[in-house]
Amino acid sequence: MFNLANETPYAAERTLVCDKDGRDVWVVAVKGTFLIKPDGTTVLADKQEPVEQSPVHFGDPLTSSLKYECDLDYTKPTTDVLLHGHAYAPKGKPTTQVEVAMKLASIDKALRVTGDRSWQEGVLGLRLSEPEPFLKMPLLYERSFGGTDLRSDHPKRRGWEPRNPVGTGYDAGSGPSPGQMAPNIEAASSSLIRGQRPAGFGPIARHWAPRAHLAGTYDAAWEQHRAPLLPKDFNERFFQCAPEDQQTPQYLKGNKEVELKNLTPDGELKFRLPRVALSLVTTLAGEEIRHRPKLHTVMIEPDVPRVIMVWHDSVPCAGRRMKLVGTSVVEKPYIN
Repeated sequence: MFNLANETPYAAERTLVCDKDGRDVWVVAVKGTFLIKPDGTTVLADKQEPVEQSPVHFGDPLTSSLKYECDLDYTKPTTDVLLHGHAYAPKGKPTTQVEVAMKLASIDKALRVTGDRSWQEGVLGLRLSEPEPFLKMPLLYERSFGGTDLRSDHPKRRGWEPRNPVGTGYDAGSGPSPGQMAPNIEAASSSLIRGQRPAGFGPIARHWAPRAHLAGTYDAAWEQHRAPLLPKDFNERFFQCAPEDQQTPQYLKGNKEVELKNLTPDGELKFRLPRVALSLVTTLAGEEIRHRPKLHTVMIEPDVPRVIMVWHDSVPCAGRRMKLVGTSVVEKPYIN
């Protein structure tokens, strides 16, 4: 019962979960890891990364950013495109600032990365120090605008940035303090003076805004009439973990070109997403249901370099879970 027969070279996993109304849903995820060669072609990696069954953070979930999201939520309305890596100084020469960029399909996103700098006392008040040169800088939300401000003894004068509680540079309205670090990573169009906001290519944790706002309303009415089900105003886009400008309008397919700028020591990396066609056959209540998974997640890791792709599909089985046998996964020839 509840078997998974994986006939592909990729990792695969399955689970039974409930949708927002408490109905059983059978979920299958297939995860492929591919190495990116210098000529831009991709090959299957010897080590296939496992399907994540729960969120993975870089450290303590309360104080560090999200590394990998769970791959087994019951749906994603579209494809998340994510990137983990470093900003590299052009031509291997130390720099105080560099622009990094990622292009894929409708996504065209640039970030400005600046060396370490802090607020210092000056003749006219606080000013930013000159940025320190760097060769490479980790692209983590810990180095983007955000964080907490616990300087005041008065609780109402404390605060935190709900969009990035692990970042740097946030103050609760009292202004920066001498020695306080400024963010290293900003949107290419942003300013330290105006419009400060978190910026990055990585996934957004479930308890961070704006993602947390999609989880619905957990109030007295929910406790009385709805619990333990998800709220009626739960939005399934909650399961999207990429920044909004890294969520594609429609599900991506293979063979899309990817362009990366200053995210590798060579300064430029171009490749195409692998072309993969998968077929699922789920046996439920004596019926064979044939279905194709959709590409839910693309994770680019240019330091390796590699790209990880997660395909995913689900089958409603409310009232029939005990008649569910399982799913077989096979790879088919890719047809445009």
